[in-house]
Amino acid sequence: MTVSWSRLLLTAAVVYRLLLAVALVAAQTQADYSQAEAFVRQGQWDQGIGLLKQLLETEPNNLKARNLMGIALTGKGNIAAADQEFKRALQIDPHFYPALKNLAINEFGKKDVAAAQKHLTAVLASAPDDPVIHAYLGEIAYTRREYRTAASHWEKSGDLQKDPAVAAKLVECYLETNQQERGLDTLRALNPEKLAPRTQFALGLALARHELYRQAIPYFQAVGAKYPDSYDAAFNLALCYVQTKEFAKAIEVLKAAADRGHKTAELDNLLAEAYQGNNQTQDAINALRDATQLDPEDESNYVDLATLCTNNEAYDLGLEVIKVGLHYHPQSDRLIFQRGVIEAMMNHFDLADQDFQLASSLAPEKNLSYVALGVSYMQRGSLPEAIKTLRQRTKEKPNDYTLQYLLGEALLRSGAAPGDATFTEAKAALEKSVKLNAKFPAAQIDLGKIYLKENRLDDAQQHLERARALNPEEKTAYSQLAIVYRKQGNAEQASAMLATLNRLNDEERQGNSRQRLRLAKDSAAPSE
Repeated sequence: MTVSWSRLLLTAAVVYRLLLAVALVAAQTQADYSQAEAFVRQGQWDQGIGLLKQLLETEPNNLKARNLMGIALTGKGNIAAADQEFKRALQIDPHFYPALKNLAINEFGKKDVAAAQKHLTAVLASAPDDPVIHAYLGEIAYTRREYRTAASHWEKSGDLQKDPAVAAKLVECYLETNQQERGLDTLRALNPEKLAPRTQFALGLALARHELYRQAIPYFQAVGAKYPDSYDAAFNLALCYVQTKEFAKAIEVLKAAADRGHKTAELDNLLAEAYQGNNQTQDAINALRDATQLDPEDESNYVDLATLCTNNEAYDLGLEVIKVGLHYHPQSDRLIFQRGVIEAMMNHFDLADQDFQLASSLAPEKNLSYVALGVSYMQRGSLPEAIKTLRQRTKEKPNDYTLQYLLGEALLRSGAAPGDATFTEAKAALEKSVKLNAKFPAAQIDLGKIYLKENRLDDAQQHLERARALNPEEKTAYSQLAIVYRKQGNAEQASAMLATLNRLNDEERQGNSRQRLRLAKDSAAPSE
């Protein structure tokens, strides 16, 4: 059958018109989508939703339009309807990851973290370099304190990691994963003033917890500037000042907090520490007295005040404080122990012995009494009494490694030399102490000293190295090892021990001993 030329031309014209119509519809659809997208970007939700409804009536399977509708509804606050749009898009194409990503973000906003993590992880398989996905997964890991995972995600979040709030959390992640230098590098790019108060407080707390007190100060200062009535910010700022030995500043902050009505026992306790650091002993005593009056049930304030009195040889006042404390805590082994210390300092060894024994019976797991008694006798030059007492105690408790160590130490201090019966007794006590507890560095050191005196260099080295491993900051281990290595002809190792010893001495002179961070009660940061 032949087809006429005119018919062919007619058919071609029809096809052209149809194609043109399709192109015009597609162009109009694209124009409508672009206009709707512009409305959504400008936050004109209703106008965008109106256009998208019209578009979806003609093209219900338009994935981009349905995803944009979900975004617009999210912007308007209709999260349930938005999630329905994202789910419809995923029904059409389960691999359309923009809709799955937006659904996951909404789930995160609704605190459905498990669902959000599941969907974000699924998206990550299709878009491994998506910075938004990494940012949200980082946030999820951070809230779970999975700091290494959080840091790994945030490092892949591109420019999002430059957001001050994210950068602040990234600093904490680095600190918690022993990457202090990376944390400090990130911290240097941060301006405390550009962070929200909650973030300022959280970052200051993280820095202080890792003993970066000087770096924490600006963040607590920033919170205090915006919220001068914040007790937690003031307390932690003062604590940082105490740790950096800026005692006058700590006193100023704490007194200002007290003037604003925040007069608490823990504040007075910290104020006393600042006064003591500033050589204002009487003010420190007064502050601790106030602390005991504000919270008479707090045992620690009595112990601290009695210790302060002891250190300043105000023994009678210390005994008065302990008497008051025992009124509230008659079974306090700490107070009774401290009373024994004062009595030993006053040469009342019989009374001290009674208190140390009583403290030990109240807290047998501590065994502080015999340790204190032995040390007190040795410090006061009463070695015969110490040896007599410790011999008796080791008979009563032969498997107490601390008592065996103290007996060996007392015998060595009495001048025991190789060949003496006391030297043999000291060695036996120390060997037993080490056998009972190989992780007790003091006994390891003394036993090393004994073997060194006997010229048993290899045995001495073994025990001294063990002590050094147990306590890398124990200076005696290094000084004795230097002698051992020198006698062994190992000059390089001997020099290394002396170099470490010099470093430890320098740190001690500079007052770099670390103290436990004391914080105010765990509470939320100031509301914004």
